[in-house]
Amino acid sequence: MHISSLPSPYGIGDFGMETFRFVDFLHNSGQKIWQILPLTIPDSIGSPYASPSAFAGNWLLISPGELVREGLLHKKSLPKKQRINSVNYSKIFRQRKEIIEHSYDYFRKHASIDQRSSFKNLISKQSKWLDDYALFMALKDHFNGDQWFKWPEKIANRDEKTLASWRKKIRRQIAIYQYGQWIFFTQYKKLKRYAHRKGIRIFGDIPFFIIHDSVNVWVDRDLFLLDDNNIPLAKSGVPPDYFSKRGQLWGDPQYDWKKMEKNRFRWFIRRLEMAEQFYDDVRLDHFRGYQAVWHVDPKSKSSKNGKWAEVPGNDLFKRVNSKFKNLSIIAEDLGYITSAVVKLRENARFPGMRVIQFGFGGKHDNFHLPSNFPKECVAYTGTHDNDTTYGWITKSGKPPQKKFALKYTNTDKKNFAWKLIEMGMKSKAYWFIFPVQDALSLGSEARMNKPSTKKKNWQWRMKNDALSDELAIKIKKLTKSARR
Repeated sequence: MHISSLPSPYGIGDFGMETFRFVDFLHNSGQKIWQILPLTIPDSIGSPYASPSAFAGNWLLISPGELVREGLLHKKSLPKKQRINSVNYSKIFRQRKEIIEHSYDYFRKHASIDQRSSFKNLISKQSKWLDDYALFMALKDHFNGDQWFKWPEKIANRDEKTLASWRKKIRRQIAIYQYGQWIFFTQYKKLKRYAHRKGIRIFGDIPFFIIHDSVNVWVDRDLFLLDDNNIPLAKSGVPPDYFSKRGQLWGDPQYDWKKMEKNRFRWFIRRLEMAEQFYDDVRLDHFRGYQAVWHVDPKSKSSKNGKWAEVPGNDLFKRVNSKFKNLSIIAEDLGYITSAVVKLRENARFPGMRVIQFGFGGKHDNFHLPSNFPKECVAYTGTHDNDTTYGWITKSGKPPQKKFALKYTNTDKKNFAWKLIEMGMKSKAYWFIFPVQDALSLGSEARMNKPSTKKKNWQWRMKNDALSDELAIKIKKLTKSARR
């Protein structure tokens, strides 16, 4: 359940009271793990896997109500309360930006000594990435959202004297973006502390790629395969797989792994250090990319025109495992997985993933079926990239697979989602995670994302009264009977 999907009166799930109530629901249901999507800033259509920064927190999740309660916003600046429908990202970006600006002005006049000190401490502690991020975002505002490689040459190429001049010109806007990160960190840490008090771990996610129009490529372009005009020499994507018959063309620049290796993967280590501040456990998205990546010709409009390029994943994870002792890492090893990818995951000692919906595409020996789960894995009914389980069995699944699924589970379509939850709970898998949509037996209208499409993704919102005491009791009983 991503935070954006939770109920709230202001257009998107946020760090307000409803999120704390969700933690209470998890606690009352006997659950210990809450998996969320990346906390990075999403793109204009809501994808947190296409962020302008690998390090900055998603300020769209800031709670306006909490700002009022914290004495950082006047009530008159609150937006009008909205019905809980899907997220309208263009509207939310505009509203949250206005709220943060109002809050910043209020903070300058009314903040306590402790609040001012906390803000200064964040700027100092996070300066390695925060200074560049705030400057980048302020410049994007000034240039009407233009991509950084289309900015004036001296700014695009980071001429120091030019940047120093611009830091003075847009000082206020830079400070507002820094302030937005302080609010994000303050509100999120409050939520995380509350979850820990209730015995809940937060399981997060690190996207693999970085988009071209990001502060990270602008600042660390030597770590990416770009030509002299800052254009990618190869684009990211994947060949045809389960999620897309045509493959997927993402278009992100590829990393320069030779340079990454030469500096001992310093940039990736910094990403994990930030992840450690956000999460207790973390999923490495697109894990197969740490063994080899699909290089697509930059002029190609199809991901089919590509080739595999090897990545020094073993060396990277040796470094990671020596440095991070308390952060548990899970590999998202879905899609086109070779024996080399399996070997890399096993060498790194990361558990992989199993998705029950994928289990009905073959025979009884399919390793995504609950009866074949190993202990060392994290199992799911489906992920954010799947249709909901009820949607799959009633709508999007292929007829032969649905027929096999109903026979395998010995149930009907109405009870199918709960049957998969029950089978997953009772499997050998060390962790079992199910989307809230499946606990509620919701259909395809509640799907979070459909890979290789750009419309109506990342928008789903849960209704206010969806999670009942009866549902909490039902989940807790099943959890106990499954000895989890």
